[in-house]
Amino acid sequence: MSEEPQYDRETLREISRLYQEAERAIKYVEDFDGVLTVPAINQLRYAGNHLIRYLAENKQDELRDALKHVKRATYDAYEATIVYQLLEYDKFKNDYRMISISKVLPDYVQLQEKIETARLFVRENDQSKTRGDNYRNGKEHLDQIVCSVRLLNTSREELNKLIVSERNEFLWKVLAGIGVIATVVGIIIATL
Repeated sequence: MSEEPQYDRETLREISRLYQEAERAIKYVEDFDGVLTVPAINQLRYAGNHLIRYLAENKQDELRDALKHVKRATYDAYEATIVYQLLEYDKFKNDYRMISISKVLPDYVQLQEKIETARLFVRENDQSKTRGDNYRNGKEHLDQIVCSVRLLNTSREELNKLIVSERNEFLWKVLAGIGVIATVVGIIIATL
């Protein structure tokens, strides 16, 4: 094995570099929910399995497969967390569907656009057999959606105040309307 081709050494270096990148991605997303890292960790296991077979049998295909799995590990780490953040966003949208969010968050439309771009990234790659090739773009989308969802969630308190205020305003209008109707009915009855 000491006479391994230059290609093998370069590929092994690339696998090593990507493995470290996958490790960083996994550590980054662990803070959101440890369960989200399982698919990525499985991809690293598969990569390790292919590397062991390559070392034992010196088959080039095993080396290429290891490279694919390491890329996929990084992608899976980011994808799982993006999906988690999308669920958080959908929950937020459902919770505040009846009020104008832009009263509290003037840039709400821009936040939605960033979130939907991340959703599109996942959707476009969902059926692709080469989605691991998109591992580099995952962190950018994840960072955007994390910041957006964090901002949405921190605005919940102000949005809840807005809901209470709008409900109180509605109740006062209803009470005023009932008062006007009662007054008109009272006047009509008094004139009869």
